[in-house]
Amino acid sequence: MTSPIVTATCLPLRPPRAWPGAVVYAGVPLVLANIPGSVAFAVNPNTAVDIGLTRVPLPPWVFVVVWAVIHAGMGLAAWQLRRSTRDGDACVPLALLVVGYLQTNLFWLSDGLRSVAAADATGLLLATVTTWVFARHSRAAARWLLPWLVWMPITLTIKIIALALP
Repeated sequence: MTSPIVTATCLPLRPPRAWPGAVVYAGVPLVLANIPGSVAFAVNPNTAVDIGLTRVPLPPWVFVVVWAVIHAGMGLAAWQLRRSTRDGDACVPLALLVVGYLQTNLFWLSDGLRSVAAADATGLLLATVTTWVFARHSRAAARWLLPWLVWMPITLTIKIIALALP
């Protein structure tokens, strides 16, 4: 039996409704994800140079688009999980998702390309574990995390290549 505190904190009293709820679940992480980068560039306009992003062989807009899809997918995964789970079982997957989301936004605190690569390696581990845990609870919810799972090894490889370039 689930305690009332766990139920109130991990799950809504009623599952979120169809698409109006999905828009909110997708939109909030998308908007919040733009705050750290905006603050980083407001405080230091040379953030991209300082972190080493100018050495990465992809245009910046690629990262913006990919992370917009990933962050919206994280929100939709939470929405789908909360719709399909009616007890406290959703606490662990949702907690992992929050940790993964926060970890992706801590990127802006990096001090160089090596620490960005290390953050990407951690992100790959978090994406793998979170997707696996979500799949055990809701395959539909886990599918929303696939862009994150696919992107993390790609971005890690890009950073490693950038580190190897002269």
